[in-house]
Parts: sequence; C-alpha cells; structure tokens
Amino acid sequence: AAVAPPPPPPPPGAGAAAAKAAAPHKLKTDFELEEEARRMAEKTLQSLLEGENGDAVREKQLPALTAKLKEKLRKADEEQAQQAAAAAKPPPPPKPTAPPPPVDSPLLKALPLVPGVLGVGGKQDMSMVVKSMEQLQDKASKTIQQTQQEAAEMAALIASGSTIAPMGKFMEEFEINDYPQIARQKISHREPLLAIEEMTGAKCWVKGQYFADERKMPDGARKLYVEISGPTTISVQKAKYEVKKMMEALAIRTLNIPGVSRAVMGTPGRYDPAVGM
Repeated sequence: AAVAPPPPPPPPGAGAAAAKAAAPHKLKTDFELEEEARRMAEKTLQSLLEGENGDAVREKQLPALTAKLKEKLRKADEEQAQQAAAAAKPPPPPKPTAPPPPVDSPLLKALPLVPGVLGVGGKQDMSMVVKSMEQLQDKASKTIQQTQQEAAEMAALIASGSTIAPMGKFMEEFEINDYPQIARQKISHREPLLAIEEMTGAKCWVKGQYFADERKMPDGARKLYVEISGPTTISVQKAKYEVKKMMEALAIRTLNIPGVSRAVMGTPGRYDPAVGM
C-alpha cells in the first residue's frame, strides 16, 4: 500500500510571525514618539538644516514639524493597537445545542407489557400512568402550600408573643393579673399547682409580670398568667377550670361581707382543690 507523503514543513519565520500576530501591541511612550518624530523631521529638513539658515530652521520649522509628525505617529500607533486587539479577540462561544429528546425508561416501556398490572396494555394503561403522576404532583404541590401556610401562621404566632405548644402537647392560658394580691400570692406557690396536676394530669406554671396599670406595660411584656399544658385537651381544660375555681375562691376570702358566715366563706389557710375552698 502506498504511504502518504508527510505534510510540507511550514515556511521559515511562520511560527515567529504567528506569535507576533498573537502578541498584543504595546503602545509607544511619549518619549519614544518624540524621538521618532524628531528623527523624521530632521531627515525631512536635512537640506535646510545644512544650509546657511540652518539655525533659524532648527529653531522655528523643526519643532512645528516634529509636533505634527508626533501626532500622526500617535494616531497610527493607536490604530495598530486596536487592530492587534481585534485580531487577538477570542472567537464567540459555540451556540448551545438542543438537548436530546427524552427517552422513556425501561420500566415505563415494560409496564404496558406486564399483564395484570395496568390492564391489557395500550393507550389506556399509559393514561393511567400519566394520571397517577399528575395526582402525585398535585399532592406534592398541596403539601408545599400547606407547609408555607403553617410557616406563616407560626411566624405570626411568634411575633404576637403567644406561647407555642410542643409536639404532642396542648396548651391554654388563664390570666390572673387582675385578681387580688392574696390570690396571686397563693397561686404562685407550688403546692396548689401540684395538687391540680395530680388531679388533672396537666402541668401549671405562673408566668408574666404583674401590672397594676396596663398603660405602663413595656413593649413585649405579658400580664401575670398561668400557663397550662397537658397531653390532652380534656386534661388542659379541666386544669384551667380548677385554676379559675381556686382563684375565685381565694378572691372571695379577701372580701368582708357582713352576714356571710365563716362556713360559707371558709377559713384562711391552704387551698384545697378537692373542695374548691
């Protein structure tokens, strides 16, 4: 078989010319332009400079001609730099190719062929697959919207300063700020709250701060209240009822009502949640 001859070598100086063309053009300095223009002006006026009026020519005509030549050299140098920059500019990136058409996965191709899975096979089976996928997408979209709504409600709840119940807990609040002082002091002790917890299964904590005048409350402050949390709504509601009954019973003891016997009002002492007095 015939062997193809090797390609001819590049002409001499081709590599240097290519490198020179690729290298960016460097603008000449003002001093270099001045020297080159002066040499060209002296060469042009050489005959006059060597004549009798050489000093006058050197003094008047030489500077003017040098300035004109310098300006022409500067323009030529800038044009050459622009041409070199345009030649060295990289080519535009190639246009993006269109993505290949989607190819069905082997599972989707095999579904219509499996008897008893989606029917006999055909267009009806594929419509069932598409319908199932649309239902899944619709469910995912609703889940995202529901999550966004819950997040917005949670943010509003946090901004309002309300108490947030942990997972699996139910919470209620009962404000005690406006009850008499003795009632507020009694509820602050752990004994009556522990008794209510034993009865209902819900825990109670006294939180907030007492304010005689709500107009003097600082921003973000809460009036005195009892926080109630329990495993069920029934236990929480029952504990809230017991707290209210205890506070009202303690408030009645502070009243001095003539004609009301001690048997009705009770005797001062520890509150008994079993009897509500």
